[in-house]
Amino acid sequence: MWNANDFCDAESGFDYIFSKMNAIYGATFANHWRDVDPNLIRQVWIDECGRMLTYRPKMDYALQHMNPDRPPSALAFKKLLNDGPRIPDKPDTLITKQPTVHEKIATEKAKAEALAKLRELTQNMRFPK
Repeated sequence: MWNANDFCDAESGFDYIFSKMNAIYGATFANHWRDVDPNLIRQVWIDECGRMLTYRPKMDYALQHMNPDRPPSALAFKKLLNDGPRIPDKPDTLITKQPTVHEKIATEKAKAEALAKLRELTQNMRFPK
């Protein structure tokens, strides 16, 4: 079922998974990225994982199924995300516009004028029996 609290933007999703992995793997995780530009890491992970970083249950599933011995690569984490729960579709709001009183009057007037013109045009026509 769709729940707005389960969603975030990809930037927040990246921060969420990296803070969790930092807590899980500790110094091993920090040293894993020591010589790599943090902006590059962020961009590559967001590009690889894409929309899946916007759905927390999918991220939680991936975090719970990581290899306990070493941090995953972006591609390995993407596979874990793919294995997680499907991202539900946001339900459509079914609001239909009701015509106003003025719109109803204008519609009836246009209908009456069109019927009068039709009568006028067909008045002298002969239809086969």
